[in-house]
Amino acid sequence: MKDPISPRPDPDFAPGVRVVTDPRAADALVNPYTLRQLEPFLGRDCTVSEAARQAGEKPNTVLRRVRRFVGLGLLEVTREERRAGRAIKVYRSSAEVFFVPFEATSAETLESLMAERDRYYEDLLRRGVVRARRERVGTWGTRIYKDARGRLQIQTALTPEANHTLLEAGAPAVLSAWRDSVYLDFEDAKRLQLELFDLLKRFQQARGAGRYVVRLGLAPVLAGADVEG
Repeated sequence: MKDPISPRPDPDFAPGVRVVTDPRAADALVNPYTLRQLEPFLGRDCTVSEAARQAGEKPNTVLRRVRRFVGLGLLEVTREERRAGRAIKVYRSSAEVFFVPFEATSAETLESLMAERDRYYEDLLRRGVVRARRERVGTWGTRIYKDARGRLQIQTALTPEANHTLLEAGAPAVLSAWRDSVYLDFEDAKRLQLELFDLLKRFQQARGAGRYVVRLGLAPVLAGADVEG
C-alpha cells in the first residue's frame, strides 16, 4: 500500500509541505465540508474536545472524523497529556501545507472538481442571502427586463415597477449579483481583476465579530456557453 502523503521529490521544496497522492486523502482535502473539519488541526496542536467546542458539536462526532483523518495520513498524534484516567491525545496535521494535484483526486475533469467545491460556498451564500432578505422584506419576486442599454436584467423586486436592494443603512450586509453582459477590453478586465482581489485582501485582514462568506468571480464568457446542452 502506498503512503497516502509523500514529500514532493524536489530538494528545493519547503519543509512541512506534503504532496497528496492517495485519492481518498485528496478527495477529503478538496472537499470543503471535510476541510472545515480538519481546519482546527491544520498547523496547530488541538484536542478532540477543543475542536468540538469550536464546531459546536459532540466530542464523539469529532472523534470519528479524527480517526478517519489519522487513517488517511492527514492527522497525527503529537503528544498525550497525562491525567487521572485516560490520557488526552493531542493531534496536529501531518503537514503545514498540503498540495493536492488534480490527478490525485477522483474528479473526472477540472470543471467537475471546481463545481463540487463551489457547491459548498454557493450554498452558504444562498442560504445567508435568502434568510436576510426574508427577514427584511418577506417574499419577493424576480423582475426581468432590458435596461436603457438594451441589456438583459434579472433583479430582485417587490413589485413590477422597481428593483429592491439591501444597500440602505441598517439593512443586512448581503449581496448576490451576477452580471454576464459586462463588455470590457482586456486592460479594463485585468484592472477589475486586480482591484477586486485587492479589495478582498483588505477586508479579509479585518477581525470582526461576524463570519461572512464572500465570493468574487470574473471570466470571459465562452462562445456557446449560453446554449443548453
